[in-house]
Amino acid sequence: MIEPRKRDTTADSPDWRFLAAFFHDIGMNDRIRLAVYRSTADPALHRLTSDEQTTAGPRLIAVFTEPPGGDEDWHPAWRTDQMRPTVEKRARAIARR
Repeated sequence: MIEPRKRDTTADSPDWRFLAAFFHDIGMNDRIRLAVYRSTADPALHRLTSDEQTTAGPRLIAVFTEPPGGDEDWHPAWRTDQMRPTVEKRARAIARR
């Protein structure tokens, strides 16, 4: 399970390789930065982090496989978020590269 309040350390881990980042508008002229990482041990396994660019730092919001079909876990707040389909689609497109 993804821990809701925990700052993410994926970027500092040798177990994950940064693939790409993208931004998503969240309204009121704000946006979040989302980053996709690939596991160095299992190339099908990916992590998605979000960063609202505050002192809170990045948060892990999803662990997924690409192609779909493996274990998947989303941060509780993102499981039903209206932005999830768009964010997931963009993250999976990056993971397919």
